[in-house]
Amino acid sequence: MAERDEKELVLGNKQLISLFFLAVALCGVFFALGYMIGHNASKGSIANLDGTTGGTPDAARPSAAAPVTDNAAPVATTTDPAGQAAETYTQPAREAQTAQPAVAAAPAPVSTAPPVARKAAEAVAAAPAAAAIAQPETGATYVQVTALRRADAQNLVRTLREQSLPAILADSSKPELFRVLVGPYHQTTDVADAKARLKGLGFANAFVQKQ
Repeated sequence: MAERDEKELVLGNKQLISLFFLAVALCGVFFALGYMIGHNASKGSIANLDGTTGGTPDAARPSAAAPVTDNAAPVATTTDPAGQAAETYTQPAREAQTAQPAVAAAPAPVSTAPPVARKAAEAVAAAPAAAAIAQPETGATYVQVTALRRADAQNLVRTLREQSLPAILADSSKPELFRVLVGPYHQTTDVADAKARLKGLGFANAFVQKQ
């Protein structure tokens, strides 16, 4: 009865090959799981290295892409006792130099007048003032050069003054004419010298007149 219950397990070639491939498949599955676990662990380590330096988060580290400008303060990196990197900012010396407000020079006024009008105004300003009518000094001696209309007489007075002669404009007996006098003189020699200078300038008809 006991001999009947015993069974002999006989495996053929097909069963052996199937077991072999099953063992290979299981090894492949375990290898793939190990590779995936190792790859994920290495990625986490790289992320930690990139994200933190000595336990310091990314926010505490200076950004490498931050733009550098002339006014940016230089950054000095120091290490505190706990081993964490700390940043200190120093004030640039140039900022201290430019702290005082600069005084800008006031721009020169620009004339908006038309060119013709501006030239005329410049000519009038450059021209000497018109000779005013003067009252001859009583008792003094003058040399009368001529008698002309007012505009011509004023021009002649300016010309004589440019020659360092004390010319003045005075009324005459005729309302439309004005006398051109050189003086006053109180010495005969001064009168003679004035007449000689006027003669050299072409006024030979000048005569002495006592007021």
